[in-house]
Amino acid sequence: MKIHLLSLFTATVIAGAASAQQVAASASCRNGAYAMSDGSQLIISPSQGNDLRYRRLDGSTGRLYLQADSSYLSGPGWANAKNPNVFARFSGCPHDSLFFRQDGKTLTGKRIPLPVIPLRFDVKDAAVYGELFLPADRKPQALVVLHFGSGGASAVATHFLQYMLPLNHIAVLVYDKRGTGKSTGKLSANFHLLAQDMATIVKVVKKQPAVRGIPTGLMGESQGGWIVPLTATLTPVDFVIASYSLLIPPREENRQEALHDLQEGHYSDADIAKAMQVVAATDQVVRTGFNGGLEAVDSLRALYGREPWFKALQGDYTGPVLQASRAQLDTLKQIFPTDVPLDYDPVPAFRRVKAPMLWVIAGKDTEAPNGGTIDVLKDAVATRKNVDVVIFPHADHGIIDVQDSPDGPVLLQYSAGYFDLLRDWILRHQVSKRYGESITNDELRITN
Repeated sequence: MKIHLLSLFTATVIAGAASAQQVAASASCRNGAYAMSDGSQLIISPSQGNDLRYRRLDGSTGRLYLQADSSYLSGPGWANAKNPNVFARFSGCPHDSLFFRQDGKTLTGKRIPLPVIPLRFDVKDAAVYGELFLPADRKPQALVVLHFGSGGASAVATHFLQYMLPLNHIAVLVYDKRGTGKSTGKLSANFHLLAQDMATIVKVVKKQPAVRGIPTGLMGESQGGWIVPLTATLTPVDFVIASYSLLIPPREENRQEALHDLQEGHYSDADIAKAMQVVAATDQVVRTGFNGGLEAVDSLRALYGREPWFKALQGDYTGPVLQASRAQLDTLKQIFPTDVPLDYDPVPAFRRVKAPMLWVIAGKDTEAPNGGTIDVLKDAVATRKNVDVVIFPHADHGIIDVQDSPDGPVLLQYSAGYFDLLRDWILRHQVSKRYGESITNDELRITN
């Protein structure tokens, strides 16, 4: 799951993978929320390649694998084609009808006609494309402006919350960050610039007649958790949500990821100390936009390159930098944002936010190790009244439950209660019950 700041770039340069935009386009006419014949609701959105993913409001989910006859199948778990227990077929295009059989129970579904308003926002040196999704049957009670995570995927084409939250009378503005999807400009990792973009978007969308006058808030996932507190200091909002996000600098995230992997590999303290020298050297490579620091990396590679721990080094960007050839690094330099704020400290902006905040934490997050973040949040819970924290203890990045197996960790489904939490908190700005097996403010105060 180590795909974060360099996700798009390492896939393109080192692995040669297809772009997320291409992946999304092939399945876009099937996207949406479906009303099923048993009264339940099903969300369909793109997965990898031409596959799809289904999600239910209880967190159950599965990758739908495209078959030669244009039907889909899925097995138990997050992404499993073996022993299929789910079979699906869409009729017509834009595929308004769905046939869905799971564990022998056959359902039919009809796509829910959510009103969608396409919008463009003029920001600094770019035009951002977004879509405002509205409830089908009534005026929305709240509006969420959603900031997608890192990488170059189109949020409009690939995300799913814009289909889910309107089912609970919540409008969603989802947009393609600058340089992604239908937005223009250059892809950027400058948190201040991205926050300025989001603040502009909030100011404009609040004037739309369909959402004028209702509570408006921000939601950031993963990297978005660095962006939304900053945005809340630039424009008034009614609430802020950060999900599986961090309150540490990006370089510390990279270090913590690398450290986690080495500790899992049972390397000695002496080996880990040497590995941290390499991590610090790759910091400088990324900090300079690949214009410096390579000599130090090469020297450390010559010194330690044959040691077992060296090949185990991953992290957010350390592994990709070490694995790439000079030619690949030269190519990476041309497309990688030169404005990655490795030393950005998110805590001051977090402390300036006065609006109610919800921080949702994945207890087993391997992509965004969150020990330091939880320490900051514990202090906030003890000293501030506007911060709610909910930890899903069995979840990895994405709030996806993970289970150990002889072959390694296995992803299962979204943590039970996660989607209910989002719905309830957006509408009420308080955590009034326990969601699934989550840990909440009161328990954090006890352990503080």
